[in-house]
Amino acid sequence: MSLAETQLTLRLSPQEIYRLDNFLFAKQETKQALQAFCQLTELDFLYLAGESGTGKTHLLIACAESVQQMGYRVIYLSLSELVKTAEPAVLQAIEQADLLCLDDIDAIAGLPEWEEAVFHCFNRLHDAKGCLLVAAQQTPANSPITLADLRSRLATGLVYQLVMMNDEQKQQALVLQAQSRGLMITSEVAQYLLRHYGRDMPALMTVLQQLDKASLQAKRKLTIPFIRQVLANG
Repeated sequence: MSLAETQLTLRLSPQEIYRLDNFLFAKQETKQALQAFCQLTELDFLYLAGESGTGKTHLLIACAESVQQMGYRVIYLSLSELVKTAEPAVLQAIEQADLLCLDDIDAIAGLPEWEEAVFHCFNRLHDAKGCLLVAAQQTPANSPITLADLRSRLATGLVYQLVMMNDEQKQQALVLQAQSRGLMITSEVAQYLLRHYGRDMPALMTVLQQLDKASLQAKRKLTIPFIRQVLANG
């Protein structure tokens, strides 16, 4: 797999909208840090840590697209996917990027060749004055990565911990996501989705994408009866 084939492999559809302004931040400090980071002028390395479902991928893609729209060279890579489809040598030309976004860095833990390749990639990117945004489930201090030099390099980033949302925040996030798609959903509808279709945010976002498409095709508002009808047939 070449660099051209891996960069910004986001597979976005019109129903997938990742922006900083449609993400519900638990801490405004994290939002401000990411907004500043996207200017590529003050900060050069941010590390986002959080469990699955806390929005790490959303934030990495949102930053990648924001920076790319400013005319910079951006590469987004999901390491959990990359280790299944490519060899570590694919990282050898990464330093040409102005911003490198590495998602799921935990996926290389215990894979010596990949850990070594990522370490050297970081060094080349740093020497080329590129910026780095990393996401992982664990903080650098608790990382399962075994290469000491790479763990040390990860610890140089400014770390922000993402937390799981409570039900009220998930409702707010659903409303915010719907609004970014030009949809209007009430708190009652958001509560209904949480009660009947799970509390896992990635799964709820998938449901919302399905409803967005159905609403557009049927030219219908997102009411509970319409949602029942769509999801019963889906």
